[in-house]
Amino acid sequence: MDTADKNGSTRWTSARGRSLNLVARVLPIGAVACWVITIFVPVLDSGGTESMRVRVTSLGFSPIDMNDLDPGYLTIWIIIVTGAFTAWLLSASKWWSIAAIVLGTVLGLRLLQMVADPPFLMWDGQTANGMPTGGMEVAYPAAGFGFWVLGSALYLAAGICGLVAAAQKNRHRRERIKRCMAKRHGHSA
Repeated sequence: MDTADKNGSTRWTSARGRSLNLVARVLPIGAVACWVITIFVPVLDSGGTESMRVRVTSLGFSPIDMNDLDPGYLTIWIIIVTGAFTAWLLSASKWWSIAAIVLGTVLGLRLLQMVADPPFLMWDGQTANGMPTGGMEVAYPAAGFGFWVLGSALYLAAGICGLVAAAQKNRHRRERIKRCMAKRHGHSA
């Protein structure tokens, strides 16, 4: 059985809450690591020849041209890094945890949208003797797809751990409020 400390909360509850809060702050760092990996490992890849290949990374199309970066992917990067940084500043608070769950969900939905409407490349032309040629390359999920899913899941898990930690932190407060309300309104049978 747990022993109560000076505040009346149990050591187990506060230790569990502290552990979950730490997990909620560390998991977004894992998500950032997944995103770093997806700079080099494509999320979507057509697997075609080098000149006609369609590859999508976490920074947009690959090979990455710094003059042609996609603002949408840059925005996602900024939000992911900011989320990992603020997890430590805000100690994975209740509102941060809700934002982390939303972010993980949005990242997952963005990935589903990319798979449902994959980037493609079509070309046509003629040979020297007039025979028509052409083709199409469609980007399909590649190895980086798993890292994107893992990064999204890490943010979801961080948000859930943060919410549970916040609930553990406020447990003593809720119990104290219940006792005060019972004193004011009498005990009901």
